[in-house]
Amino acid sequence: MKGFLNGFSRLIFMLCLLVGLISVPLQSSFAKSEQVIGSAENNGIKLMINNYTITNHGQEMVVYYTIQSKSGDQIAEDSGIINPDISIGDNLVRGNNTWHKKINNQTYQGAVKVNLPQYIPATSNVAFNTDTIFQQKGQWTVNFQIKK
Repeated sequence: MKGFLNGFSRLIFMLCLLVGLISVPLQSSFAKSEQVIGSAENNGIKLMINNYTITNHGQEMVVYYTIQSKSGDQIAEDSGIINPDISIGDNLVRGNNTWHKKINNQTYQGAVKVNLPQYIPATSNVAFNTDTIFQQKGQWTVNFQIKK
């Protein structure tokens, strides 16, 4: 019985270590989403680009954003940012809203996915542009740099 408990204790210890190691990257990803790499404000609505990730072997980019409204009644929850224009260097591509969620009455977070052009430099200038956020018309352009 002692041998079983000793082996079982080791298994539990190893599982705890594994869970601890997995949770560290998740927490650092969440911390990155709190940063702002660019923002624009129009008509009382502020668009902040928090972060981006390059995925699918450099073929896609996911841009994470936060939207803040000075008054929560400006935001129609169902639409988010639909198909923003994204300039990467000299290439114009269209983004797709992948998800958005309500944080509180005045704040939403979400992500837009874009297919990257086949050939872009290791460091590229990006202009994230939209004229509608949650069915509110305006003009929001956020400039930032990406590194592949």
